[in-house]
Amino acid sequence: MIQKTHKKIVSFGDSFVFGNELKDNEDGSRAWPSLAAQDLGCAYETMSVAGCGNENIARQLYTYFSHNPAEHTLAVINWTWCMRWDFFLQEANSWVTLGPTCVPGKLQDLIGLDKATNLINFYRANLEPSQTWNIFRSLQCIYATQCWLKQHHIQNIQTYMDVSMLEDLPIDCVEHYQSFKDPSWPKISTPQDMFSLPTHIIDEVNLDFREQSESAQYIKDLRTSINPQLQTFQGQTFLDWSRSNNFPVTELLHPLEQAHRSAADLWQDSYAQLLQI
Repeated sequence: MIQKTHKKIVSFGDSFVFGNELKDNEDGSRAWPSLAAQDLGCAYETMSVAGCGNENIARQLYTYFSHNPAEHTLAVINWTWCMRWDFFLQEANSWVTLGPTCVPGKLQDLIGLDKATNLINFYRANLEPSQTWNIFRSLQCIYATQCWLKQHHIQNIQTYMDVSMLEDLPIDCVEHYQSFKDPSWPKISTPQDMFSLPTHIIDEVNLDFREQSESAQYIKDLRTSINPQLQTFQGQTFLDWSRSNNFPVTELLHPLEQAHRSAADLWQDSYAQLLQI
C-alpha cells in the first residue's frame, strides 16, 4: 500500500476487529478497519485481542495512547459481549479472559489444571449467568473510557456487539422458571404449564421475573450516558448486519471477506471525515 497521508487508523476490540478466520490475515490487515485505511492511504495498526472482554479493550486504548500521540489518529473501537470477564492472575502475573468458550486447558499452563478448573467453574456458576452484574460492569468500563477519550481529545468511532448492553431483551418464562425454582417445585416444559402451578409459586416467580425483566435505574442512566457515543452498522451489530446481508459467517460467528469489504465501504466516509482527509 502506498501511504498518501500522515493520518493513521488504529483498531481496538476482539476477533471481529482483528478479522479472525479471514484468509492470509496474520496481522489483521484483511479486517474492515485496515481495508478502509488502505483505501484512504492511511497507516494502520490493530491492538485487538481475540476472545477478550471490554476491560481488555479499555486497556488496549489506555496502553496505546499512553505511548502514542492522539493527533492525526482515529481510534476504531468495537466493544464486545458483557459476559466476558478479564482477570489479572496474580500468581501467573498475567491477564486472562473468562468467557463461555473458555476451558481449563487454556489456563492450565498458567495456574495448573485444578486451579483453572475451579476458576472456570466459579465463572460459570456466578459470573456468566449474572446479566445485571455483567451489564453494569461493562457499562461502567465503557463510560469511564469514553470520558477518558474525550478528556484526551482522541477521535474515535465506537460500535458494539452486545445488544443486551443497551436494551432489555425478552426473558423466556420457562427458562426463567427452571433457573429460579426451588428443587421441590413441579417441573414445567411450556408457558401454558405455568397456569397449573400453585398460586404462591406463581406469585413468587412473577415477582422475580419482573425484577429480572426491568433494569435498575442506574443501568438505565449508564445506558443513556454511553449511548450517544455508540454507532451501528446501519442499525445493527457487525455480526447481525453481516447475517442480514447474507454475507458468509463461520461456525465461530466470524464474518468473512465479503462482510469486511462491505464494512470498509460503509465506514470509509465517516473515517475520512474525522481524519479530515
